[in-house]
Amino acid sequence: MTSVVSSLLAVRDLGLQRDGRWALKGVSFEIAPGEAWGVIGESGAGKSTLLQLVLGLLEPDEGEVRLEGEMWSRVPERARRPNRSRMQAVFQDPHASLPPHRTGWEILQEPLDIWKRGTKADRREAAARMAAKVKFPESALAQKPASWSGGLAQRLAVARALMLEPALLVLDEPLSALDPTLAGHLLELLLDLKEAGTALLFVSHDLPAVARLCDQTLVLYGGETMCQGPLPALMDEARHPYLRGLLEAVPRLEAGHRPLAWGTRKLRVEAPGGCPLYARCPSAQSDCEKGLPFGQALRCRHPFS
Repeated sequence: MTSVVSSLLAVRDLGLQRDGRWALKGVSFEIAPGEAWGVIGESGAGKSTLLQLVLGLLEPDEGEVRLEGEMWSRVPERARRPNRSRMQAVFQDPHASLPPHRTGWEILQEPLDIWKRGTKADRREAAARMAAKVKFPESALAQKPASWSGGLAQRLAVARALMLEPALLVLDEPLSALDPTLAGHLLELLLDLKEAGTALLFVSHDLPAVARLCDQTLVLYGGETMCQGPLPALMDEARHPYLRGLLEAVPRLEAGHRPLAWGTRKLRVEAPGGCPLYARCPSAQSDCEKGLPFGQALRCRHPFS
């Protein structure tokens, strides 16, 4: 009997050590086809490390990553190679990820060239269609990345990632280089892709964008899961002190709003067996340090009052 794989991507107890410390530890989640997961947390929380492990750019010290039921981590690149087109990425810095010596036409056609898809004319036509889809002006396709603004470069990076019609699109802060109008267009495009069955792993500091796009949200701090679940529900309850801190840090116009002064201390202070947030948490109590594992819970035992 053939087993049925319900998840497209499965991450189980993922961990990575750097300089003798855990940069990521015990992270688990599964993404189904057509499902979007958001990853949020302050700088240094482990978001980019998680993406690099998912993409196979780093290998974990603990746990595993599976793509469509097959082992993706801890295998040689030659074993991943046949399925590389199933997972594509959009990185935070588009100018750093695009080849500076190639034109837009060449960049968009290169994935199809590598995978030998279609004729030369087919590839050119596919590149033109994809550029139009992401609102990249066809007149700029003859130029090289140095000629483009950050917004244009990001749109082309998204277009390149979509050329092979991946099953999973991994995005690291894709909205950061876009003005509000273009960011809104990209969100609509991602919603359309999700509706068509593409799975998304979306890292962003833009909580409203995560709430609009993502079905589930993973909240990281110090490389560990603080809470996870549908972001609207998490935001409505705001029970976990760390998520409450992130929400309070969002700029607001109303008079008297003062964000919590998080980020002024060392990001992670070890509390072996206890909560990694202990040294910074305004709700911390003695048992948080002594070993109650709040990290994997949807709700903290000592939420904000």
